[in-house]
Amino acid sequence: MAVYSTYHADTDKEDLTDVLTKIGQMDTPVFSGIKKVSASNTYHEWSTYDYSAAATNAQIEGATYSYSILSTPDRDGNYSQIFRKLFQVSNTQQAVNPAGMENEYSFRVEVALKEIGRDIENALVNGTANSGASGIGRRLKGISAFITDNIVTAAGATATGAALTEAGLNELLQDIYSDGGHPDWLLCSYRQQRAIAELASADRVYNDDNTKFTSKVTLYQSPFGMLRVDGDSVVTESVILALSKNTWAVAQLRPVSKIDTPATADAKNGVVHGELTLEGRSDKYNGKMTGLYSS
Repeated sequence: MAVYSTYHADTDKEDLTDVLTKIGQMDTPVFSGIKKVSASNTYHEWSTYDYSAAATNAQIEGATYSYSILSTPDRDGNYSQIFRKLFQVSNTQQAVNPAGMENEYSFRVEVALKEIGRDIENALVNGTANSGASGIGRRLKGISAFITDNIVTAAGATATGAALTEAGLNELLQDIYSDGGHPDWLLCSYRQQRAIAELASADRVYNDDNTKFTSKVTLYQSPFGMLRVDGDSVVTESVILALSKNTWAVAQLRPVSKIDTPATADAKNGVVHGELTLEGRSDKYNGKMTGLYSS
């Protein structure tokens, strides 16, 4: 008997779940978390000043004042980088009823905003400075490139890395404090965020019936003060950044915005763009640990 079944039918409606899953980690702790200031040129500049080291200040009674030339502030700067995401949706696609969203164009705007945020985050952390030229976009210098002073390699590091130790982490913080910094933020990959949590594995907190325990560190009380711990997917796996948060700022020449651009086809067009750079106000008030296990 020939039974007409679903294997023969070509006209059955598909079973498409009306939920769209957005894949990817979209956290941007640097772009979202540090202060915003205004820029007024494609090369944004600021001044920094180093105080004199402590000295034996013992003056002669009745001495005549003798003035010396004062030290001048240093001048530093960074290039603005243009970020852009383009999207175009046909008017036919706008007219149909897509699964998982109310409006295709609105969804593409949302995706562009999240993706440009990730691109900005990556530049703010990992960017290398480039003044740009004809046919070459300017690039900003990121946090990792700014830090050249307090760099600690994990003890015993090999080609594959080394385990994080509390002693090594505190050594880095001590170096920063000795230079006058007050780091209050540890920024790292999720691999190193886990390693920081594992430093306190002996102190896991269980609930009353021992069915659940807490194994997470969001605040680290060091000998040099309290630091917030944030994971960031764009930070190099083998690195921990120890930052004084108030020494960093995003300088916006053109804040990120969405524009519906003129129609060039039977479609709706748009762009999300912005232009900004990073202020790094004091290298020596920050630091990084390198050479950690990345897997």
